[in-house]
Amino acid sequence: MPDKLILLMYQSWDDLDRAINGLTSEQAMTRYDGGSSIAWTVGHVTTQVDSWLNMRFQGLSPHPVFNRALFRTGGCGEAKDWHGILAGVRDVRATVRQFLDSEPALDLDRVIPYDGAITYLHATGLPLRFALMSIAAHHFLHVGEILTIRSRLGHVVEDAQSWGRALIIEGREF
Repeated sequence: MPDKLILLMYQSWDDLDRAINGLTSEQAMTRYDGGSSIAWTVGHVTTQVDSWLNMRFQGLSPHPVFNRALFRTGGCGEAKDWHGILAGVRDVRATVRQFLDSEPALDLDRVIPYDGAITYLHATGLPLRFALMSIAAHHFLHVGEILTIRSRLGHVVEDAQSWGRALIIEGREF
């Protein structure tokens, strides 16, 4: 069974999927009140997953959908290919799952060199454990943003009753 931290990240993906479920392309690609579109936000969080877990930890080439400045912090907030973004999300996650669910279990304390935008990591490197926690937190933050937009659009937003379930395995807390 994967480590609880990996399961927490997978939970953040499930929560994102629930948050975007049923959106039309128009709803996903519209920018509301000057904010980023939901499509851009989904591309944005997936860019981190691809960059950190697929490219940096696995040494793979960037996914063509997310290998653009468009989805990076400071991007324009617009994204026009909702269906392409969703297909790219599936591809990136499938590659990550193969890596994280491999046997023997990964060393979550593994640290790799880092030269990206988070400057304090240049000195320490990027720990896999930190990457997983950061990706999960990043997803949860943006899930809240997407659910707020959906609520303002009149969608019924259901409480995520499964949140935190990934942290309890075999009766033991995280």
